[in-house]
Amino acid sequence: MAALRSATHLKVLATILTGFAVGASAEAAAQTPETKAEAASKVYLPEGFPETLQFPAGSRLVRASGGQPPEYASRTYLVDGEVKGKVGDIAAYFEGMLKKKGFEVLEVEKGFATVIRFDAPGLDDASIQIMDPYGEGKAVFSISLIMEPEPE
Repeated sequence: MAALRSATHLKVLATILTGFAVGASAEAAAQTPETKAEAASKVYLPEGFPETLQFPAGSRLVRASGGQPPEYASRTYLVDGEVKGKVGDIAAYFEGMLKKKGFEVLEVEKGFATVIRFDAPGLDDASIQIMDPYGEGKAVFSISLIMEPEPE
């Protein structure tokens, strides 16, 4: 009878400890800063994208494509993102950042979207388009860079 009671106590203790371990791992997983889906959906800048180009604080990249290692003749980068803020404020950020980083701002065109055309050595054509398509205070931006071919 005592052996049966000890076996029962061991089963109860094992159940409690297993529940504790499962609960602890679930709690640890819940405290992880991002879910697996979020980690899988992260967007990374393509290889060779100019590191001097920076994004406004709080930006989330939505899409990034293109790019080739420098040994390829043609490299085109397209990067789309979104950030909370007014189009004018985000455009002012990009324009200031470009000038600070040594890019030459060629033209700023305002309308439904604000388009900033800019240049620097190594660029064939470059622009940033910023707009708030739904008027919700969430600006979307698209950066387009066409790099000059590398000298041989």
